[in-house]
Amino acid sequence: MSVAPLNEHPAGEPCGFDPSGLDVLKFAAAEIEAGNPVVIATLANIEGAAPRRTGAQMAISGDGRYRGSISSGCLERAIVDEARACLRRGEGGLVRYGANSKYIDIVLPCGSGVDILFTVRPSLTVLADAIDALEARKPVSLFYSANEVASARHGERDAGFLREYWPPLTIVAAGLGAELIVFSRLAAAAGYRLRVLSPDEATLQNCAGAATRLHSASALPDLLLDPWTAFVTLFHDREWETPLLKAALGSEAFFVGSVGSRRTHELRVESLSASGVAPHVLEKLRAPIGLIPSTRDPSSLALSVLADIVAAWPCDGM
Repeated sequence: MSVAPLNEHPAGEPCGFDPSGLDVLKFAAAEIEAGNPVVIATLANIEGAAPRRTGAQMAISGDGRYRGSISSGCLERAIVDEARACLRRGEGGLVRYGANSKYIDIVLPCGSGVDILFTVRPSLTVLADAIDALEARKPVSLFYSANEVASARHGERDAGFLREYWPPLTIVAAGLGAELIVFSRLAAAAGYRLRVLSPDEATLQNCAGAATRLHSASALPDLLLDPWTAFVTLFHDREWETPLLKAALGSEAFFVGSVGSRRTHELRVESLSASGVAPHVLEKLRAPIGLIPSTRDPSSLALSVLADIVAAWPCDGM
């Protein structure tokens, strides 16, 4: 069974964090396939505050290398040490850190307590099946216990943690010039999957993400918009914007939006209505998008639009 390589930044450099958690599964599967023992550590319980939600994970190889984040730097080294100790014992389990922990030398700055579930030697088959499902854009649930990772399809278990995984948030962005270039690089650096569309080859050459050249407004490429994908237009060219938005509004995308002023949006709605888009379908269109009002430079616009998309994401992140 061949495991796909780890996700990489579209520009070729590994991203520091994958919001979907898929990188943890891929790292674990790749290490097991290479013959290396692996432990998966899961944040199972929080008392007080914590920088990550329950379900945040790390995968730790027997030599101490790891992928993922549980405490934003406070506990990672201790978690690696405990994972390697679990491998030596051949037994996982639940370990408390912070408040009420036996490790009095490990204190969380927030004064909280967290319980980390260590799962030793997870099944390559289970991990590979989960990776395949997520790459096929299907949600997955895995049940973690001290010595097993199992598909949730096999029924509830008495003790452990049920972790839900959602397909990675994907953004399809169409536009021209600096707005699209800066937005694409910011979204890719944040760990989101990205596809960029533009009629301008020079713009595409400077973007991060998978690039698609737009050649004809009457023969658009398949936008591939599922419930875990956002679609945005970052230009005001009605020749392209109207057919692109019409296609996106007829899709399952959880977010469809456009930049521009309120007057621009009024003209946009008129154009879409004239092209046959029904009023109830137009209600799905968000415009003007962005959490920073009336921003006029590409960097602020990119931050504003990306924040708007992430705020609308229907699946809890880690």
